[in-house]
Amino acid sequence: MSTITADPNMLAILSQVKVATEIRDANGNVVGTFTPKGKTDEEIKKLFDLDKARQKLATEKARPFREMIDNLAEKKG
Repeated sequence: MSTITADPNMLAILSQVKVATEIRDANGNVVGTFTPKGKTDEEIKKLFDLDKARQKLATEKARPFREMIDNLAEKKG
C-alpha cells in the first residue's frame, strides 16, 4: 500500500467523512476511495451478525447475483 500525507486542507475535509467514501475529480471520475480509521473489531461485529448470516445461508436458497440484480431493476421500474 502506498502512503500520502494529507495537508491541513485535505485533513479538514477527510476528518468529516464517517463512512467509506468515493473521491471524485471535478469531472465526476472516481479517483479512489477513503475509509476513515476508527471502527474497532467490536464495533464492526455489532453491525454484522455472522451467526445469523450463516443460519440464513443454511436455511435459504442462494440466488445467482444476476438474478438479484434483475429483480432489483424490475422493482425500481
